[in-house]
Amino acid sequence: MDSAQLDLIAILIAGVVNFLIGIAWYSPWLFGPAWKKLAGFDGSHPYKRRKLAPLWAFGLSLLTAYILGFFIVFLGVTTVSDGMFVGFLAWLGFISTTLLSAVIWSHKSFKFFLIDGGYRLLGALVMGGILGA
Repeated sequence: MDSAQLDLIAILIAGVVNFLIGIAWYSPWLFGPAWKKLAGFDGSHPYKRRKLAPLWAFGLSLLTAYILGFFIVFLGVTTVSDGMFVGFLAWLGFISTTLLSAVIWSHKSFKFFLIDGGYRLLGALVMGGILGA
């Protein structure tokens, strides 16, 4: 596969959208308070100490979109639904299994998995759809 086949604009859009989904997902209006409680955070939010965390999150979102785009191009996906299916398979085979390992070995609650896994599933579906279009 030639990297010129990757649509860098679509990768950028998918990465930005995934990042924005994360901001909304972990906001005080959705799952942020429950996630903080399940993660064991006390009154001090960890991002106050890590001012570059949002920048890192954005970079990781772009990296995820790039790798998902690689799979989509490699598989010859040309539709939104097929892109979403590839995103789902990536979530099922790589992301959910990794997150479930934390439930098993690090004694995280299943609710924690549902919050983190739900965000990652939604992000994979949306990014896959954008990249498959």
